[in-house]
Amino acid sequence: MVREIVVAVALGILNTAFVTLSILGHSGSTGFGTALATLVFWILSLVPLFVSGLGFGLKSAVISVASSALIAALAINTMFALAYVAVAGLPILLLVRQALLWRQSDGVTYWYPADRLLLCWAGICVALTGLVMALLGWDDAVRQGLIDGFDQMMAQVDEMQGVQPRMTGEAFIALIPQYMGPMWGLFILLSGCLAQGVLVRFKKNIRPTPELSKIMLPSWLAIAFIGATALSVILDGPTPLLGAMEITLVMLFFLQGMAVIHVVSHRWNARPAILGVIYVVTIMMVWMVLLIAILGLMETWVGFRRRFAVPPRQEED
Repeated sequence: MVREIVVAVALGILNTAFVTLSILGHSGSTGFGTALATLVFWILSLVPLFVSGLGFGLKSAVISVASSALIAALAINTMFALAYVAVAGLPILLLVRQALLWRQSDGVTYWYPADRLLLCWAGICVALTGLVMALLGWDDAVRQGLIDGFDQMMAQVDEMQGVQPRMTGEAFIALIPQYMGPMWGLFILLSGCLAQGVLVRFKKNIRPTPELSKIMLPSWLAIAFIGATALSVILDGPTPLLGAMEITLVMLFFLQGMAVIHVVSHRWNARPAILGVIYVVTIMMVWMVLLIAILGLMETWVGFRRRFAVPPRQEED
């Protein structure tokens, strides 16, 4: 028991160390390299919390989050620690709890389905957007500080490169909530996948890794996505919560689209090379994400995986 507590506390400390590096280690510097390093540290900061939960259980994750919050309060400040628990600790605890649910029937263990886990994650993305909206609406000082900071940054860009800003600080801050929730949710999703991969590598995972090819989103989600898109057109632009919902649903159907590609590609020659090209193009071109998301949306009614799946003996891992 003592060993488990020590491990959980150590993972919480590691989490805070990554957070501190991302905030303090790159303060005052600008540039693509700095932004990329900060992004990597933010993603890595969440991995220890997932490792604690997915490798040692929910109680361990709670201890790690509590330890991280305590150290963050001492190293940075109390308000930051509470905010970090709200946007990182609690979502991770919820996902870990759901991921570790299981039932047994006829000697077979059934884990909480991956598609339902993704629905929980989607709810977290929208909730995070609501949290950002509440923060910006509640604290005028924070909101005005962000507006002034953006205006100053654009003024410096104009001075150095002669590029006139196309957006005011007011307009930019208004857009932040609908992107911030899904973006932070994406960090959480990537961190969870990295943590599970590490645990599987060292054979410390509690549950098996869900198979991407078996993700099947409910049909009502596709209807909700079409309805949200139509409502955005009618309103001549989405509201923050509606926009966050659309972005999150695009990511969900992108994952289902990739599941379709992985199943259908079993019939292709040179499958690894083609999949590699698809991944590279997807990273480089945003429109590819939209095409794959549309494929995932169509899968709800067309059923490409059912129609083009190869016999079980021909499938690869």
